Amino acid sequence: MGLGPPLIVKALSLVAFGYICYHLGEYKANLPPQYIKASLDVQDAEYTNIETVKDNESVYPRLPVQDEYPPKITHCPSVSDFVEENERRLDWVKSQCGGVNDSKITEIREMFYFPKSKLGWCPVYKACSSNVFSHFCGDYFDADTCRDKHIKMKNYDGGFRDQTQFRESDPPPEDERRFLVVRDPFTRLLSNYRNKVELLSHTIYTDSFADFMGSYRPVNFIASKTNKRKAIYAALSYAKSLTENGRQRKPEADNPYLYPPYPTFSEIVSAVTSGWSNNHVIPATQRCGPCGRTKFDFLLKAESFDCDINNMFEYTDNERLISKSERWSTNQTPPLNMTMFYSYYSTLSDHQLDSILYLYHNDCLLFEYPCEEHVKNIKKFKQLNPDYKHEYKNTWNGRIGDWEIIS
Repeated sequence: MGLGPPLIVKALSLVAFGYICYHLGEYKANLPPQYIKASLDVQDAEYTNIETVKDNESVYPRLPVQDEYPPKITHCPSVSDFVEENERRLDWVKSQCGGVNDSKITEIREMFYFPKSKLGWCPVYKACSSNVFSHFCGDYFDADTCRDKHIKMKNYDGGFRDQTQFRESDPPPEDERRFLVVRDPFTRLLSNYRNKVELLSHTIYTDSFADFMGSYRPVNFIASKTNKRKAIYAALSYAKSLTENGRQRKPEADNPYLYPPYPTFSEIVSAVTSGWSNNHVIPATQRCGPCGRTKFDFLLKAESFDCDINNMFEYTDNERLISKSERWSTNQTPPLNMTMFYSYYSTLSDHQLDSILYLYHNDCLLFEYPCEEHVKNIKKFKQLNPDYKHEYKNTWNGRIGDWEIIS
């Protein structure tokens, strides 16, 4: 029995369809990977700020579209423009303080006074504090001394903290003008982690770090508390030796605290949001009490620090402090960019992100930082890159070792 017309038509149709699909697949296979990726993600067309990669690797990670943060400053405003902006910032803080019911943001924990410039400063650490010290150093110490960034430390004999002239008197001088420098809480918290934790630059926190690793890092074996603490300190000691260019032998490979051999960003955030506090992570509003009786004359921002402080010096007739500065570099890590920002923060749970937002709420409000936008974009980054995993890398300046990627 012969094939009827309908069956012949169907057979020919199937052959034609197969031929078209084959050549479409061949065409698509020859497309650059970014076009293939784009064709698969039309529904997310608004999120196309991505980094290209080589050959046939996927385009990854994908970043939420936003303006560069912090924005690059191509030129500094004039002194008059700075004064106007400074007044706007202070007026904003004043207008918001009335609606904030928190006694913690009315007290000042520390105030330096520099008599030769008649300026008082409430330090917010990890907000250009080292460079504030460096600007004032030349007024009181010789150049060689000022090249040593440790002159600001508590245990430096004869340094800033060791001399009574740098402590604000009570009552303060009538002609004193006070300032503080603030920073976006999210970049400040990450800067603290990259500098103080990954570089293990403050040995006084070693025991705290051991506690965090023991409390927040899940391990896949049951061991006694003694063996657990021994494994943690072996990992921390190894990481410290690498930071100091030492060549300590790597602990046994089955040590679960080697990857990384110091607290992860998530472990530090868990500790901070659970109550652990030090000068480098405490909210700026809780260090300098902007809603208290102390009047601040200048509110500078780390994101525009050089412009702000130079304009302040010029406005207060302290131009000499601009040229005398011996800038101190305390952060040996590579400069932060948006990919790194999202990479670190992608390791946090939504609950942790919301907890950071709660902890630094007053900083975000009073100093006008886009913290809610950060959280929104970080969550979007996690949504766009569900399989992304942050890698803790041994790439810091001065650190050596037999590992490059440790997680």
